[in-house]
Amino acid sequence: MNKSTFALAALALIAASCTKTEVVGSGPETSGSGINFSAYTAKPTKAAQTDVTTANFTSFEVTAIGKGATYFDNVTFKKDDLSDPSTFWESVDPYFWPAFALNFYAYNTPANGAFSRNIDANNETLTFAPSSTLAEQEDLVAAKALNQTLASTNPSLATGLTFNHYLTQVIVKAKNSNSTYKVEVDGVKFANLAGEGTYSFSTEKMAAPEGKINSSTSADYVATFGATELSDTETEVMTDGDAGRWYLVPQEVKPWDQANNKDNASVVATNNGTYLALKVKITAKHGNSILKIYPATGDDSAWMAVPVPVAQDATEFALAQGKKYTFIINFFSDNSKSGAGFVDPEVPGDLDGDGDATNDNGKKIIGGAIKFDASVSGWDTVDVNIYL
Repeated sequence: MNKSTFALAALALIAASCTKTEVVGSGPETSGSGINFSAYTAKPTKAAQTDVTTANFTSFEVTAIGKGATYFDNVTFKKDDLSDPSTFWESVDPYFWPAFALNFYAYNTPANGAFSRNIDANNETLTFAPSSTLAEQEDLVAAKALNQTLASTNPSLATGLTFNHYLTQVIVKAKNSNSTYKVEVDGVKFANLAGEGTYSFSTEKMAAPEGKINSSTSADYVATFGATELSDTETEVMTDGDAGRWYLVPQEVKPWDQANNKDNASVVATNNGTYLALKVKITAKHGNSILKIYPATGDDSAWMAVPVPVAQDATEFALAQGKKYTFIINFFSDNSKSGAGFVDPEVPGDLDGDGDATNDNGKKIIGGAIKFDASVSGWDTVDVNIYL
């Protein structure tokens, strides 16, 4: 497991990528020369927010190309008895091996989002725009096996497929390091991302369009849920009983420039900076009294934001294919920092309670720790002469 840690204003965000190989299906021997598959995933996969494992990866689709033409297109292969290691993934209507070689392109078709295929003798791509609804987010996997024949496969064995992720997974956690403040979270937003990408079987890579974020594919991923009160223990905040995570198009993004572009209105408006936001309610408590800190007015929660972090001397943050990133937001983690991030750059209103709603965007929600530089002045001496 590789972990990268970034310190950023009021918080730290950790991007961790995990690699694990899991056998999703295999089997020793079966008879006949029908086309069937043994399948593996290179890492744990998810569908509809549920891990796909040996116990529940029941089906996938395959397109086969041979001699410059389609042999079969988008055929579903299933394994009905996942507990039996001697069985393979097979189609309802079996296809048999021709004398010439076949190229197989396999993928699991999502139930949600916008998915399309372009697989023939000249093309081998999948295009996908993930659903913007958290509960409908799905992990997607793909595999290929080229120049396969009955002889190369062996009539007693199935064709092996190793599936790889072609999206990026994002989990958000948060903690509050200062018991003086109460921090409640009821929403998560990942703003200004490319919302569509194309997977190429030739490169085995998924990528956003050139220009990364553009007017036709830019997206905000937003989820709201029941409020979670933060403690000094890291807590997954995208949850309403079950933990949630985003499955996003792999891409490199430029962070929101909080210092110089507070309202995130860059010259190229369709390529504004990317930021992570939590919908929060922050209060300070003293005895039985409660003081609203953010938002300073009203009883609703409001969005706080932070730019995606970048390494020193870097200008972009890479959401890499097949990697799982856990962003951990630490409120009030350092007395020298801002404590609670910044007002969302794209949400209007007087959120900090200063009476001016025109320039809140990008402002610090709370300043650094209150400190005093104290000294005690000396005595002024007075001589009182008494003459007798």
